[in-house]
Amino acid sequence: MQTKREMRSPGRPPAASRGAVEEVALALMLRDGYEAVTVEAIADAVGIGRTTFFRYFGSKAGVIWSAFDDTIAWLDTSLQVSDDDVEALDAVRLSIISSTRSAIYESDVWLERFKLLDANSALRADAYGHWEQWKYVIAAFIARRTQESAAAPVPMAIAGACQGIFLAELRNWQNSDENREDLLARLDDHLEKVCTALQPLLPS
Repeated sequence: MQTKREMRSPGRPPAASRGAVEEVALALMLRDGYEAVTVEAIADAVGIGRTTFFRYFGSKAGVIWSAFDDTIAWLDTSLQVSDDDVEALDAVRLSIISSTRSAIYESDVWLERFKLLDANSALRADAYGHWEQWKYVIAAFIARRTQESAAAPVPMAIAGACQGIFLAELRNWQNSDENREDLLARLDDHLEKVCTALQPLLPS
């Protein structure tokens, strides 16, 4: 006698993972342009419904920003658990490298999203808020160490300088054939130089 499980029809195959959807979506956007690719086209390409897509990302722009926002959360966590014996700027540099390493190895297409950002005005406008969150995490950490406001000049100057290095390296990567470890090594080297130059801003 068959059990209920044996008699049940196979039904729909399991939905594609968030990572698989992200990879297909970014490939379509890089090929056809961000504006030209619809949620329906992405869903059809990976064989999922709109409901599944929106459960993963919330919106089409979420394909670009959800993984970046994960990186912000990793950066924040790394800074919050950093040892108080580690110099503040060393902790910032190490946390940026750690969160970036997690991001680019968590997703095979994490870096590719930045090719779209510079090519689309709507995404560039949306980028401001996300980059401000990334910068604020660093400013808030420096503020805690210096007992200042996160909006004070020194925390904001340090956060802004680190953001400038990070953005520059992401843009440089787009025009190179470097692998991920090359990117991380160069990012670390330039962050170390900038953080060394900024060290006099902090109380001894």
